[in-house]
Amino acid sequence: MSLVARGATGFWGPGDDPVPRADLVAFRTACHAVARSITGTLAEVPPHGAASSFRTVLITTPYGRTTVLLCHQVLPVVAFVASPPQAGAPLPDFTPPPAWAGALEVNGFRLLDVAELSMPLASADIGELAPAELTQVAYWRPDTVGELMFNRWD
Repeated sequence: MSLVARGATGFWGPGDDPVPRADLVAFRTACHAVARSITGTLAEVPPHGAASSFRTVLITTPYGRTTVLLCHQVLPVVAFVASPPQAGAPLPDFTPPPAWAGALEVNGFRLLDVAELSMPLASADIGELAPAELTQVAYWRPDTVGELMFNRWD
């Protein structure tokens, strides 16, 4: 059973203690360092509305292979998907972290693997979620931990 940390939905209510925000500057800095180390390029994708729980970055190798990174806006975690998210569409399939992704861990970000993100929510421990998060989960009904964490709920 996987524990889903408080703040995983990106929501909190007026009576809840605020959750910390992920250090997106540190994330960008780490991504730039990775791109330089593999002689690649980095592009940030504009957020998909104010309610998005994540930011999207593309790192492209000199050989044209693009890796899509999702950085959670509250928790210091990173996931990888097959293609850039599209507004109004479900997230693309999660993929394993590439070999160079360890550089993100050195900078304080935990890499999420496909098994954890694909875990059915019914099998996960969501006991740490705040009441406002549980309300969102009940309304949006995500099927997996990945759908709960990387969402565009409003």
